[in-house]
Amino acid sequence: MVDMTRNDSAWVHEMFSKRARDVTPRAARDVACVWYAPLLSDPEAASRCASVLSAAERVRSNRFVTEELKTHFQQRRAFRRYCGALALGSRSSLSQITFAETENGRPYLRDRSDLWFSFSSCRSGFVGAWSSTHGLGIDLEDGAVGLEVADLAQTYFTESEARTVREQGPARIRTFLQLWSLKEAALKSIGEGLPFGLGAFEFALDESPRVVDAPRDHGGPEGFTAHLFDQADVCAALVLRIL
Repeated sequence: MVDMTRNDSAWVHEMFSKRARDVTPRAARDVACVWYAPLLSDPEAASRCASVLSAAERVRSNRFVTEELKTHFQQRRAFRRYCGALALGSRSSLSQITFAETENGRPYLRDRSDLWFSFSSCRSGFVGAWSSTHGLGIDLEDGAVGLEVADLAQTYFTESEARTVREQGPARIRTFLQLWSLKEAALKSIGEGLPFGLGAFEFALDESPRVVDAPRDHGGPEGFTAHLFDQADVCAALVLRIL
């Protein structure tokens, strides 16, 4: 049980300052910031992270059926507040960095709706991205997939993307994850989620990822840029949209 009056903001801020790192793709550094933090299995870290969460977030964390999932949620939400503080250049208590969410789940700071944020996580860590000039989306996927990715690609990807996955042989899992993460990031960049449809965007994996097709009411493919970057055993994608 977390002491509702306790606030370990300074400790949590210092923890992320030591462990989180700037992983912004070089080509995007002028318009966006991307930070990554590894998950800590230390129970003390989870407890201290929980102290900066809202009462509603604490209640939500207690609904998880395993300590592993609870710890992941507590650190993920604390990291979101840390990214908010970085974006604001604020040393205020992390408990005062307050996010709201749109109907489709896009997070934003209540007092700075001009900043566009995106967050993602996997078993090993968390990633956060923000921009004051572009819409953006970030996605992080675990590297190991125990599924037949060629069948999934045929179901959810365009024919060209599915063919790219099939032709990769031993590298097909990595290729599938790259395309999946690009598509999820692209949907977030327009403030949407998976229900909008993965087929709304199409990507080609040339020397760098290229947007082949995108919704015309959001600028078409010319209005987006895409980036892939690896973090240990995970696949990460950033998609930027001209506002």
